[in-house]
Amino acid sequence: MKSYAKLILVSLLGIVILSSADCNKNPTGPQIPVYSFLESVLNPPDTFQIAYNISTYGDKIATVVFKNDAVWLVEKLGAGKVILKAVSDTSVLYIQSKDTLALKGSKQYLFIVNNNNYTDFTNYLVQFTKLPLSYKSFEPKFKSEVRKHLKK
Repeated sequence: MKSYAKLILVSLLGIVILSSADCNKNPTGPQIPVYSFLESVLNPPDTFQIAYNISTYGDKIATVVFKNDAVWLVEKLGAGKVILKAVSDTSVLYIQSKDTLALKGSKQYLFIVNNNNYTDFTNYLVQFTKLPLSYKSFEPKFKSEVRKHLKK
């Protein structure tokens, strides 16, 4: 009888310990803000992401205006077959995986994602990380100011 009581006590103690443990803990580090491509991103933080809904065909266009001149790492966080391009007034840059861009503050840039006819994707993230590099000395600089982007 004593061993049966000990077994029940140990089982109950195990249940209490397991139920008090939080299996879905919140991340301890800072969370990265995520913006929708549908709204302009103005003066973003030093690290942020843009979420694109690419469940349908065609270009999905995000508009970003940075507060200050800075050097940014722009990287795709998903399948490589999705097309990402950065567009300014005179330049279009295709980003294969990631690229470092010197971007002017207070100017508008377009970051365009295209699902390239793959319907198996729904959401796609692009991450921007401000780098501790001097904008003035970084070359080449990406052209600024978007006038017009014509959809194909």
